[in-house]
Amino acid sequence: MKFALMMDDCAINSYYIKDKVAYDFNDNPYVYHHAVSPECFSAMQNLPFIFEEGYFFNWAELDELPDVDFDLIFYDNGKIGLDDKNYDKFCVDRLRDKYPKAKIFGWIKEVWVGTPNNYNHPRHLNRIKFLNECDAVITSGISTFKRLDVFTQLKENVNKKFNFIGQPVNTDYLYDNFYSGYKDSCIYAYLPNPVHRRGRTYAFAEYIGKKYNIEVRYKPLQSGQKFDYLSLKEFIELWSKCAFHFNLDPENYYPGNQCMQAASVGCINIGGLNESHTILFPTTATCDEKILEELFVEYLTEEAARFKAIEYAWTKLHEIYSFDSVRKQIEGLEY
Repeated sequence: MKFALMMDDCAINSYYIKDKVAYDFNDNPYVYHHAVSPECFSAMQNLPFIFEEGYFFNWAELDELPDVDFDLIFYDNGKIGLDDKNYDKFCVDRLRDKYPKAKIFGWIKEVWVGTPNNYNHPRHLNRIKFLNECDAVITSGISTFKRLDVFTQLKENVNKKFNFIGQPVNTDYLYDNFYSGYKDSCIYAYLPNPVHRRGRTYAFAEYIGKKYNIEVRYKPLQSGQKFDYLSLKEFIELWSKCAFHFNLDPENYYPGNQCMQAASVGCINIGGLNESHTILFPTTATCDEKILEELFVEYLTEEAARFKAIEYAWTKLHEIYSFDSVRKQIEGLEY
């Protein structure tokens, strides 16, 4: 199958996949900041890797649409393409003219494309128009987006099938390059960039560390420093050595890519309400610190309990998020 993931505009350059490696269109191996290597990208950017012939296109940087006879296109029109002045330039009709054979799915990447909770924002109204021009709608997350009022509003105004797939994870690459059967008996306290998603992760990790005399590790941050100053490879190397991964993200409508990576390398995730937390580590998918402390002590003191949690997460990871699983989910899409 010839597949393209497209965005109207973003900070990632266009690339294609050959022999499981990403190349730019000067035929050089390509990696961007939030990727591990040319063989391993993150989140939705993994989609082109799972097909026989996969591409990613940043439409804003293209002079012309490429001459490839695509079978399937996932198109995230979520930024400048939804502005009235740019709509015709980035519209679905242009894709249909160029690729008459392709099925075009409108990808929903962001919850809001205008001001939050403003259903009359021009970009939100144009997103409804855009999605109605596609063959169907798709987003990552088996159930997360369904919890939101904006989803209900879109369903009421978009007369297309809505599809949900797992966020693809290159489980084999992460396992081969970052997994270790031996972990340092310590806690890594994970801090996401958005402040509202940090919850009490640091406070709870510090409390547990002091009470049970266990080391707590963090990503070093200095005042005025760019938050994501580490490459993704450096970042995974930082936390993947820790047995316990604390992430008390209170939001329940994010897929939870960080937790998927933790499961890929054999860490036990403690806390949080992202979708992947509930799927991969259901017993610790909470922000109730009393429950989390009891479970942490069990994992700290009982090797069999630790192994059971890691094995369960690994099994569910492959069932839902592996390349093979996501490919099968895509083969069953409705439109």
